Amino acid sequence: MSIDEIFTDNETKIFRVTNFYETEEITDWEVEKTKYSLIPDPADDDKLYGAILIVRAFLIQGDKTENCFIDVCLPERISEFIFRMINNEFVIDNAYEKNLKAIPAMASDCYGDYELYYSKENPQIGINVLKEGLSISLKKNVIAEDLGYILTDEGKLEEAIEAFKISEQYGSSSEYTYWELAYLYGELGNEEEETRYLQKFKDSGGKIF
Repeated sequence: MSIDEIFTDNETKIFRVTNFYETEEITDWEVEKTKYSLIPDPADDDKLYGAILIVRAFLIQGDKTENCFIDVCLPERISEFIFRMINNEFVIDNAYEKNLKAIPAMASDCYGDYELYYSKENPQIGINVLKEGLSISLKKNVIAEDLGYILTDEGKLEEAIEAFKISEQYGSSSEYTYWELAYLYGELGNEEEETRYLQKFKDSGGKIF
């Protein structure tokens, strides 16, 4: 199906671009439906390396949201374009050029910059998306880390600790989970746990400069 037909499908959450390397114009993209409920991790399927996904998303404008789609490149988990319907017309916007913020409507098992889910205007939307994803993900660690970073930025330190400890339980993506836990416990005045996680950070290869 063509890219401008994605709004005719009310069920598919994630589409995959099938001709990305054969065309230069986004309007010429062809997509196929997938059954993914979460943005998948290419580490679980080599065929996803270099894939371009079109995923349902929320365009956030203050306290208002608009249903849309965004592109997500794997494995970098980078998004640049927003796809939406305006007055029954299919519109493609460059999010950076138009200063627009949209976040995926589903969490990601693929590691990347947590700010993909962080809207400073309305952070609760991303938090809700990640909490829902956490409940259905089998891997959990990456989603928990995304959640932990946002909660930290929002000053919800105890909730952030809970999130990062879920990542620890399921296998953190890097030693920096321990660094974050050390920082959070330090902010809360728990020197014992701060020291313990700093040691785990160093034992995992982390270096303090």
